[in-house]
Amino acid sequence: MILFRTTATDAVMFPLSSYLGTLPTQDGSCTMHFAKIDNALDTSTVVMNFTSGMTTEALESLHKALTANPKNGVIVIGDDVDTDFTNLEHFTSVGAITL
Repeated sequence: MILFRTTATDAVMFPLSSYLGTLPTQDGSCTMHFAKIDNALDTSTVVMNFTSGMTTEALESLHKALTANPKNGVIVIGDDVDTDFTNLEHFTSVGAITL
C-alpha cells in the first residue's frame, strides 16, 4: 500500500498495483496517477511538490521508493503531518489529492 497524508484527518492509501505512472506537471511538482478502485475510466491523482529545478532527481527518488521493500506493508510517500517523505530527496509536501 502507498500512503499519502496532508492533515491529521486527511489521508489516502492506494494499492501499489494501482499505480499507473507519474508525470511532471510544472517545475516543482509532479502528478502521480492511480487506477480508480471503482474501475472508472479516469484516474485518481496525487500531486507531489518538490524543490524547483530538481525534476529528474525527484522522480528518480520517487520511483526508487516505490520499488523498495515497504515497512509493515506500507510505503509512506508523503506525510505532511510528520514531514515524512520516505527519504525522498527534494520533496517538500503533498499537494492536491483527487479521488
